[in-house]
Amino acid sequence: MVVTARGIFNLTHRKAPTNQVSDNSRSLPSDPWLSTVPANRDVVDVVLGGREPIIGRDFAFSHRPTVSAMSFAAGRPLRLRLIGMFALGWVILLVGRMYSLQVSDFETWQDWAIKQHVSEVEIAAERGPVLDRNGKLMSVSVPTESVYVRPKQVRDKDGAARALASLLEMSTRGVREKLASEQPFVWIKRQVPRFQVEKIPSLGIQGVGTVIESRRFYPYNQAASALIGKVGIDGKGLSGIESLYEKRLHEDHVKSTGVRDAFGKVIQISQVGEESAFEIPKGEALRLSIDADLQLIMDEELELGRKKANAKQAMAVMIDSESGEIVALSQSPSYNFNNPAADSKNALRNLLVEAVFEPGSVMKPIVAAAAIDAGVVSPSELVNCENGRYRYSTHTIKDVHPSGVIPFYDVVVRSSNIGMTKVGLRLGQERLYSYLRKFGFGTNTNLGLAGESAGILRDVKGWAKIDVATHSFGQGVAVTPLQVVRAVAAIANGGALPTLSVLAGDGEALDRTRVVSQKAAYAAREMMYGVVEDERGTGGKAKIEGLRVGGKTGTAQKASPKGRGYVAGSYVASFVGFVDGSPLGVERNLTAMVIMDEPRAKSIYGGTLAAPVFKNIMERSFKFMATRNQLVGAIPSDRPVVPDLSSGEAISSESGGVKTALLR
Repeated sequence: MVVTARGIFNLTHRKAPTNQVSDNSRSLPSDPWLSTVPANRDVVDVVLGGREPIIGRDFAFSHRPTVSAMSFAAGRPLRLRLIGMFALGWVILLVGRMYSLQVSDFETWQDWAIKQHVSEVEIAAERGPVLDRNGKLMSVSVPTESVYVRPKQVRDKDGAARALASLLEMSTRGVREKLASEQPFVWIKRQVPRFQVEKIPSLGIQGVGTVIESRRFYPYNQAASALIGKVGIDGKGLSGIESLYEKRLHEDHVKSTGVRDAFGKVIQISQVGEESAFEIPKGEALRLSIDADLQLIMDEELELGRKKANAKQAMAVMIDSESGEIVALSQSPSYNFNNPAADSKNALRNLLVEAVFEPGSVMKPIVAAAAIDAGVVSPSELVNCENGRYRYSTHTIKDVHPSGVIPFYDVVVRSSNIGMTKVGLRLGQERLYSYLRKFGFGTNTNLGLAGESAGILRDVKGWAKIDVATHSFGQGVAVTPLQVVRAVAAIANGGALPTLSVLAGDGEALDRTRVVSQKAAYAAREMMYGVVEDERGTGGKAKIEGLRVGGKTGTAQKASPKGRGYVAGSYVASFVGFVDGSPLGVERNLTAMVIMDEPRAKSIYGGTLAAPVFKNIMERSFKFMATRNQLVGAIPSDRPVVPDLSSGEAISSESGGVKTALLR
């Protein structure tokens, strides 16, 4: 059998004797392997019967030069040497590389490996909660999810845009633009409600996913929203307390060691050098001086009062007369930051610290206290009010309620501009300006809230002759509600100007500045009681049965935004006063102010529009506090009334078989 390049043939022949050589044959080598191979074409012709090979030419019968076995063996050492040299070189390279990896460059390669699998991971800190003075949650961070897309992975962009827009309540055009982005990662919508997030997997859109984030939640909705402020979508405070105390509420992001898998995803986070489990850093809990229950009362009554007065906007603030702590602060209309629609610049404004207005007659008891303290007048001294018209310099001063000769006490009770002008002239420009500055006008309250205004109190050197008269009854000077309520609190507490604070406990540690004597403060306080209690007073609608109320009404024209003159038909109606809760068993004295901006009702006076709102707020607040004190007294002393939430842990309590969890 001979194996050829084109087939296998069984050849049968007889070995010719070595001494017989045919004419057509040639000598063959003596190699035994070749002795079975036909020597020439004649043999093949005999085997095939003269036919051509079926498959093709058989290279075994080609005429090749004779190869010697010795020459074949002689070439082997060269090939072996070449193969050996190649193998040796490969081994040398391999050993050298191993030496580089394991010995000489070990630290370099180890560092590269660590960078690929172990890296620093930035962990976002959890924002601390905001509590009211009794430990109730006013603002807290809760988990939420945001929807993202990797545009290059989305195949049917039009169909995906329609489906996502319908689910997430967005415009199809807006979603389509996001899907067409060249960026590898694009947010579709941040902080999406859970019921929408749960439906996203059912859409089956490749490249769309969700990421867990943190969102600020306000359990009391719009209560004190102007004071608490708003947190942005990236977790930073934008206004109010959230912005003022950003560093306390939100610690800086921390870096920790993270182990990544082959796809670069973090699969483990641990603290270096610590065996304990990793804990997400938390911001500090902030306890405000706000009372959430009184805040709700103020919000409700202020909104009702604004609608009744048909006013453009309304403001109210309540502080502790002794400590200066802000107990409630509200503006109407207000904004609920839980609603994404409340996303405008107006929602971030705090009118109580930003808005300025001419105070009008609410300034009269403050000037009266200054005049009595300076000794230029006494409460019983008679003052001629000129029957309602008085010519001073080139101006005519008028009274809404004309009076003749009356005691200075009645000048404040009846709100006489003429009587206050004459007392202001006795006091003089220098002393009047000095007292107004002492009461805090012309400077901000140092609360630190963004946008706080200092008001307008021009330097006395720039005063005109008429200014001493107008400043005496609250014109020609611009103030903020916080400035007025603080000045009146000084009268209520005996002549010491408190330092306003928004954090519980801060007011007790802050110094108070005495601005007038206790005698002068007491006299001015009695005048303010008369405004409410006297039948000729302008604040009768602020009277509360069972409690003594002191206050002062104010009605002032709004200054022109152009800087000179007043806006015709545009007024600010206000009432500021104080109430002592001792008769109800509430050992607190609270001062509050209510303002109606640009009312459009039949009456535009503070005694008609603002005083009733003040009454409702204070009456409900003191009755609530009295009831709460009674309930607290009925609880065993060994049982805490308000849980301590400063640790940030959930505290559970059982009452009447009902178990509740209070989570900060």
